[in-house]
Amino acid sequence: MAHIRMIGKKGSQACKDIVEGAEIKRYTDRIILPVDAIINYGLHGDRLRNFFSERPSARKLPIINRYIPGSKLSAVEKAENNGILVPDSKLSLSKGDNVSDWIEKRHNSSRGFGIQLAHRREQIAGKYYQKFVRDRVYELRIAAFLWTPKTSWGVFKRHGEPDKIAWNFHQGGFFSRVYQPDSFHKAIDLSEKILKLFRMGFGAVDFIVNKNRDIFFIEVNSAPGFTDFSKDVYVSAFRALKDLPGKTASKYGEL
Repeated sequence: MAHIRMIGKKGSQACKDIVEGAEIKRYTDRIILPVDAIINYGLHGDRLRNFFSERPSARKLPIINRYIPGSKLSAVEKAENNGILVPDSKLSLSKGDNVSDWIEKRHNSSRGFGIQLAHRREQIAGKYYQKFVRDRVYELRIAAFLWTPKTSWGVFKRHGEPDKIAWNFHQGGFFSRVYQPDSFHKAIDLSEKILKLFRMGFGAVDFIVNKNRDIFFIEVNSAPGFTDFSKDVYVSAFRALKDLPGKTASKYGEL
């Protein structure tokens, strides 16, 4: 059994659920036993640097999701450069762009906050433009974990009102779980490719699916929240990580 510890945002209910459900303790400097790997649930940028500054002993330990995309724009650009379909995204619009075809999104955001229809062309501090996929049928979220079989990954559809730009829960959207995910193997395989591309051991990978069944990568979430029917997927996956031999678990913190 691996010695696993966890770090994450203060007050995160998801972290609390994993700590309690998978019986994984949080990381402290006062640990006596050797640590095989640390789960990083969403700390990046200044927050991760501050963690290392306060707990320098963790720097040399294997950290699962040490590397998280710096912004949503950089994530879609890197994915596109590696042959993954994404909606057109850019920092500013040209004269040839129809403004009504675009939305504004924050580089770093959650819960769909800051997403709105574009109404200008120039660059906006902290935001970027993305082509609005108007013919979307549904969105997909794949809860992916490299140390578990893909057949055990969570597949969830997200639905919402056609006139709403964002279908996050706080904008009235809702998830439903897919219990027979065989027909979503393409999105599952893409999720595996995306995790490996970003050197992440796990993540909630979001896609938009349009009427032609094209699958557009939108983002990968390193600290997803749970619903009543998705919580068990995450807890089970992290429990499986803890049940691995220590050396095997360490490998996922060295991607």
